[in-house]
Amino acid sequence: MARPLSLTDEQVLALVGNSLDQTGSAWTLARAADAAGLHPSTLIKRFGSRHGLLLALSRRWIESIPIGATTADAHIELLNWATSQTIDPGGTALLMARLDMLIEDLHDDELRALLHQGWTKHSAYLSDLVQRCQDSGDLTSRLSAETIANLLLDTAHGALLRAAVHPVPSEVDPGRTLTVILESLR
Repeated sequence: MARPLSLTDEQVLALVGNSLDQTGSAWTLARAADAAGLHPSTLIKRFGSRHGLLLALSRRWIESIPIGATTADAHIELLNWATSQTIDPGGTALLMARLDMLIEDLHDDELRALLHQGWTKHSAYLSDLVQRCQDSGDLTSRLSAETIANLLLDTAHGALLRAAVHPVPSEVDPGRTLTVILESLR
């Protein structure tokens, strides 16, 4: 007789995803299992393989990206998004772990396709926020909302790379850079 599941797949993915957001260590199946309080073989049974777990985590990330504004004040939401891109002052290890995960995604066709899907959805979300800000007069740039959204997303990613090589990553913080850009578009 099979043991009853103590955690749903969604709960397992949440635990593993949260641990990825907080650890500066390389991603391993053992670490993922530990974060979920499970044995690595249990993760394999649930998701088919390490790759299957990564695909499930990527799909979960895509589902978590809003499709439009989630609050009544798009400008505050946009500024909060920019601030959320701030890196932990001591987060060089976390930053490097995220870059390792990005490289792994880029090497795999399925993960790369999911990354593209997520970034496309993220860009659409930012575009909605920017358009609402332009409509309300909070942003006055004549650039299209889609162009601004892509510039913001590209800046966030580029600033992460710049922070990864900077001796003091907090000096080139993506959140601060994005906030300056948004303020200049007012």
